[in-house]
Amino acid sequence: MKYFKSMMCMLCITWASLAMAQGVTTANLTGVVVDPSDQPLPGAVINGVHEPTGTRYSAVSRADGRFDLRNVRVGGPYTITASMPGFKTQQQNNLYLKLGDTQSLNFKMTVDAIEETLVVVAETNALINAGRQGSESSVSQESIEKLPTVNRTITDYTRTNPYFQDFDSDGGASTFSVAGRNNRYNSILIDGAVNNDLFGLTASGTPGGQAEAPPVSLEAIQEIQLLVSPYDVRQGGFSGGGVNAITKSGTNDFSGSVFHYSKTDSQFGEFIGDDGDPVELGDFEETQTGFSIGGPIVKDKIFFFASAESRRRDVPTGFEIRADNASGSGQNFGFFAEAQEFIEILNGYGYDPGGLNEVTRNTDNDTIFVRFDFNIGDAHQLTLRHNYVDAENLILNPDAFAYNFPGNAQLFPNETNSTVLQLNSSLGEFYNEFRVSYQTIKDRRTGQGQPFPWVEIENIDPNNVFPNDEFRGRIGDEFEAGTERFSTANSLDQSIIEITNDLTFFRGAHTITIGTHNELFDFDNLFIRENFGAYQFDTLEDFRNGWARQYDYSFSATDDPKQSAKFDAQQLGFYVGDQWTVNPTLTVTMGLRVDIPLFPDEPTRNPVLDTFSWYRDNPIENPNAQLETGGLSTTNTPDGNMLWSPRVGFNWDITGDGTQQLRGGAGVFSGRTPYVWLSNQYANTGIEFTRIRATIDGDASRDNHIPFNPDPNNQPEFIPDVDIDTNEIDVIDPDFKLPQVFRGNLAYDHDLGFWGIVASAEVIFSQNMNEILYQNLNIIPQRNADGSIATAFDGRPLWESQDNDLSDVIYLTNTSEGDSVSFNVKLERPWRDGFQWFVSYLHNSSDSVNDGTSSQAFSNWRFVPNSGDPNNPETAASRFGIEDRFSASVAYDFKFADNYTLTVSGFYNAQSGRPFSYIFNGDVNGDGQRSNDLLYVPATMDEVEWRGPREMSTQEIWDTFSEFVNADDGLNFGEIASRNNSRAPWRHQLDLSASLKAKFNRYSVQAYVNLFNIANLLDDEDGLVEYVSFSTFQLIRYRGTNSEGKPIYQLNATELDNRFETDPLRSRWQGQFGLRFSF
Repeated sequence: MKYFKSMMCMLCITWASLAMAQGVTTANLTGVVVDPSDQPLPGAVINGVHEPTGTRYSAVSRADGRFDLRNVRVGGPYTITASMPGFKTQQQNNLYLKLGDTQSLNFKMTVDAIEETLVVVAETNALINAGRQGSESSVSQESIEKLPTVNRTITDYTRTNPYFQDFDSDGGASTFSVAGRNNRYNSILIDGAVNNDLFGLTASGTPGGQAEAPPVSLEAIQEIQLLVSPYDVRQGGFSGGGVNAITKSGTNDFSGSVFHYSKTDSQFGEFIGDDGDPVELGDFEETQTGFSIGGPIVKDKIFFFASAESRRRDVPTGFEIRADNASGSGQNFGFFAEAQEFIEILNGYGYDPGGLNEVTRNTDNDTIFVRFDFNIGDAHQLTLRHNYVDAENLILNPDAFAYNFPGNAQLFPNETNSTVLQLNSSLGEFYNEFRVSYQTIKDRRTGQGQPFPWVEIENIDPNNVFPNDEFRGRIGDEFEAGTERFSTANSLDQSIIEITNDLTFFRGAHTITIGTHNELFDFDNLFIRENFGAYQFDTLEDFRNGWARQYDYSFSATDDPKQSAKFDAQQLGFYVGDQWTVNPTLTVTMGLRVDIPLFPDEPTRNPVLDTFSWYRDNPIENPNAQLETGGLSTTNTPDGNMLWSPRVGFNWDITGDGTQQLRGGAGVFSGRTPYVWLSNQYANTGIEFTRIRATIDGDASRDNHIPFNPDPNNQPEFIPDVDIDTNEIDVIDPDFKLPQVFRGNLAYDHDLGFWGIVASAEVIFSQNMNEILYQNLNIIPQRNADGSIATAFDGRPLWESQDNDLSDVIYLTNTSEGDSVSFNVKLERPWRDGFQWFVSYLHNSSDSVNDGTSSQAFSNWRFVPNSGDPNNPETAASRFGIEDRFSASVAYDFKFADNYTLTVSGFYNAQSGRPFSYIFNGDVNGDGQRSNDLLYVPATMDEVEWRGPREMSTQEIWDTFSEFVNADDGLNFGEIASRNNSRAPWRHQLDLSASLKAKFNRYSVQAYVNLFNIANLLDDEDGLVEYVSFSTFQLIRYRGTNSEGKPIYQLNATELDNRFETDPLRSRWQGQFGLRFSF
């Protein structure tokens, strides 16, 4: 079977290589030639010349007068001529074409006996044209050069589209979510070739993202296209949004640049910390230095372009531990004496965890880009380019609740090579684009310092003692040391081959495209978590005694101690589309696409599942559901589960004069599941690896504990007198389909007729068709004596493990629950005469079942807060949704003294804070998890037994809790809180940029000053980026029930005002200086 599927795959690709076509790295020019009486004029010759390179394109008007120049270079200026014997030759100059656009340009010929040329300057509107139907936007080279950019990466410009919303990963790397969808569902293309982190480990969604490396130097980017709902079926690979960037090429003129940008801690502001004092920034330095050069090798025939960039970034972690009233940098985590004691204990084991001063993280990356372009006659254009990235990133993320010692840091080296070959051809009435790419990505993740088991102390506050020592412990304030638990054996090698080939031809008013897009993957993923052992202790005293509460350990069960998951996968795509010009004012696009995932390698079969019992029906909704055996196999994959994507879009020129248009459409968009989710099926069959977990009941003591073993190479596989869960098994529904969403939009655009302003209003609706759902089949509802389902004190069902020989059986299947609605209004003046601006407002409502925020199957199940059924969570607000967003941008060129230009630009963004959930610290529903039960808010004080700091009475605890509940709209007395029903504070950011350019003949010098987060510059209490870590806040520690059956609530009153963490870097104003020399 494996051989047959591989052969079929190669046959499909061979067929694909015979097709020809158009892609998404070019633009198109279409129009109609008519005579003086407005009758179609066939036989007119249309010639287009891309002036910078001399590249020529030609076409002949057909019987209906229509003509098309397909697959032409993006940019310009172009000179377009229309000629025919007996008519004046018409010439239109200064035409610029945007990436992916189909621009209309019509000619009305006039009769003239004397041969002459009529020259006009072309004026087009990129926002109102027949090729614009779905929701999309573009970022021109002019915008890239002039708008404020914090990091000089592509993601700095995605924010110009209102649907692309900034989404930072808990103070870490910034990425974007589109229309409330998971950031892993986005597609990123460079020169039309896939440039995603297909495995799905990075927040940025790009290769090298864990090393914080940009996929390509911004210096090499010519234009960026941002896609939300393109109805062109050639656009695929995403159910979120698409980013399509093209790189620069050389021209007939030699040009180049040398640049340097820098930021240091002296160019950063302060913000007010939780203690009310300003928080100074530690040692920070960032430099970006590089060059570019391009020009002709053979004029009009062969061109080259190259760029290189080196980035060095030293970033303080933002936290340190120092004595009270001692000076230092970053926020003071506190607990100085406890930290010294912790280090003393670790030193006694021969381990040095590192010091207490703020740590500086080092991020280094180098990028080299080379491109060659060949004009092979007038009919063929060939492009060959290569991009190389070498990066390394040290990660350590202490926060206000957990302090990671320096030895707990992780090092992420990355090396990425990407080569793309593309051939565009014009063969009579056929237009061809062929593209093949090959990419290799090598990622490593290692711990820092000497190997040592991971150690977590959950309660380090010696003053947090409650009236009954049985209820000691608090929420937050943890120490973590040792080798980071997920970095003990972790590496990933990927190779990706991509082949795209399409055919475009014309039949009357129809432009027909037939094409294929194919991706072939090879993955080798080593991931053995907690390979050195991981121990959790309640207190420092327990750690001194060596009394652990929980122990986790994973190891290879094969002869290879570094056993990896190796598998191949392919995704084949085939499509046919028709763009029908119904009449001069109405254009309709229709198409059908099918994507076919293939998995020729089967995971190892585990016979344990042959007799494993599980519920096929939901036992909560159907109490009569029975446990059944069969139907599960670790060999299952979504092999051959086809994804059909029909789409239709339209554009109607309402008045016929290009000033008003109604556009829209609907269709299915099919993306990829991050392959790490599918690799879990290969790595966690329960055969190749053994994973054990031991947990004691109650508090640790001399007679009830797990002994600590400090030897990372000799961890125990058995704990006497302690129950051990072993062997997590991950399995997939054989009918599982990769993510699909049905999406439609309707928009109205109006050229207001003055100052080039266009007003737009748009609504976008998305409905999940195939979304992920994780279930743990090894937990079942607890039953009362009468067979009814047992419930907890707040009415939620109780669960228990059914097979104690297995820890968890995680099942990946689909759900169609979840949707998103967005409404946007916008005023925009596109670039013209050195002036551009827009203002926009967006309202979004997004619901989901599982937000898929982890790379591990078990984590994707256990970290979904729920109110009762962890296997079927209720639909609730998406973690990626942002309710309201205001954004605006402006840029203007002030030219003076002939040779000088001062460019001033700004970008403002205000948006709702990120959603989060209130949960218990503790296992309320018996599913074995301590951090996924949504909080029940008691209706009255007497409904529960309250515990808190010894100086507070029960009434004072209740009053403090009630005041907190009343202040949060997401909490209601007598109810279980909904998931993601509360939000962090609003975020406001204003960035400004100013540059002065002095030009001397062919040479120019440009100086830049950029200021980010101006609000914090004006007031150090403003401009804060606040969030709740992991989007959950443990408001109450659940300590079981008392003798009367009342639940025991432990309130950590001191933490109520500290639920929001402050990003230590983005919450400050920042200054950046730059200098560029160009020729």
